[in-house]
Amino acid sequence: MLRANQAVRVGLRAASRNPELAFARALLDQGGNLIAVLPFVLAGILLGNQSLTAALRAVGAVSWTVVGGVVAAGAIAFVAGMLFWAGALPLLAADAEMDRRPPPGNFALLASRGFARVLGAGGIAYGLAIAFTLASTAALFGAIPLAIVTKRPSVLAGAALVATAAIAGSVVIDLLGRLLLVRTAAFGDGIAAGFGKAASLLGARLGACLVVTLAFLFLELIAATAMGMMTGVLSSRTGLDLDAEFLALAPRVAAGLAFAAVFAWLEVGRMGALAALAADAEGLIETPAVAEPVVEALPVEGE
Repeated sequence: MLRANQAVRVGLRAASRNPELAFARALLDQGGNLIAVLPFVLAGILLGNQSLTAALRAVGAVSWTVVGGVVAAGAIAFVAGMLFWAGALPLLAADAEMDRRPPPGNFALLASRGFARVLGAGGIAYGLAIAFTLASTAALFGAIPLAIVTKRPSVLAGAALVATAAIAGSVVIDLLGRLLLVRTAAFGDGIAAGFGKAASLLGARLGACLVVTLAFLFLELIAATAMGMMTGVLSSRTGLDLDAEFLALAPRVAAGLAFAAVFAWLEVGRMGALAALAADAEGLIETPAVAEPVVEALPVEGE
């Protein structure tokens, strides 16, 4: 059985052997962010060319246009992301199984074959996550004020339990959605069959899946800390200096793109680790041999 630390190493090796996947994921993330901001920029340009009174009157009409633009941008980013995982997850699973880079030229073929399944599975995964978030938020909005008003130990314990269940449940729902994407993309399961197998795998290897999530969360925290330090150095000047801010724009963009690639590499590695766990459950991965402990290799006195 593949252990959690071995799955993390397999995922990172797969992401490193296929760097174009991380690069493409970083471009998709940055492009999605740019498209999401574009409606606000266009609305600002439109309102900025008018007087204050006319701009205030136009805000009501433009707000619905902005909302529609944001929804359209989110839909485009979602479809592009599912198309990417439809081609990337089979390659990551194959890399984990063969322990080497898969043959080139298969991404487009795999993406076209599995896009419909992955799109439906992604819709279910995101729908479950959004529904659970809304339910948890509603429960917290009801439990926390009640605990503050009543100040009873039982009510406080209930509110703490609701908050804990919201955090733990969000992690489990996220893992279930990711495993569903792995099953539908890499193993060709239908949505219903993939959901059942993903839930079964999550129940059987819950500890390993949580360790994988925590390991990559720790790595992302390290990357975020390094990014904060670098951007902090670029923004260390006090006061507003337009010339200095303009000169610092290019290094900030470069740092943002560089760390976007790092975060995308970690995201690809996480999905590769989960794909390795799914492949191990199917008996497709040979568990790496455990090295002999040093104490066992020491010569015995008298030999």
